[in-house]
Amino acid sequence: MAVRFKPLDIRNQEFSKKFQGYRQEDVRTFLSQVAEFVDNILQENRSLRNEIDALHKRISSLERQATTIKEAMEEQAKRTIDEAKTKADEILGDAENRAQSVLREMQLDVDTKREQLYELAGIYTSYKGEMLRILEGLINSVDEFENNKQSRTARKAIGELAVRFQPVKLLDPMFVVKHTVHRRMRKYFTAESQEETE
Repeated sequence: MAVRFKPLDIRNQEFSKKFQGYRQEDVRTFLSQVAEFVDNILQENRSLRNEIDALHKRISSLERQATTIKEAMEEQAKRTIDEAKTKADEILGDAENRAQSVLREMQLDVDTKREQLYELAGIYTSYKGEMLRILEGLINSVDEFENNKQSRTARKAIGELAVRFQPVKLLDPMFVVKHTVHRRMRKYFTAESQEETE
């Protein structure tokens, strides 16, 4: 174990006296210088120890602050992540709900349109059939009217001619038809004359 000396101990150190020893004044001067050197070293050592203690305290404080900041940052990051997850879940849930709602509305709209289409198709088919029946009836009525009109007009004209030419010669109605009526219309008269003959 090293012996510790204090500057005061060095200055007050006494030596035993011997004949023909060192000069006391030189020894005292040297001891004073050694004591002053040791005193400076001890003061510097105390100063360094104080600085080291201050640095240790500062380091401990910084470590505590770093730990606190790290914990706070981790807590903040965890809160932020949790909030982001919660918000994302809410957004996703809202989006899914909106999508389901839109899908239901579109399905209802499609069903409604399909029903309307079937109804319109039925109405169209019904109207088409009715219109075809009406047109067919109109065409038959026009044909019948034309047949009757042409027949009546031709008969009347032949009758008038027959009256005028009766004193001269009795006219054959079919002869008149063949020579005065257009060939497309002759079939009506020939058909009627056959019915009358029968």
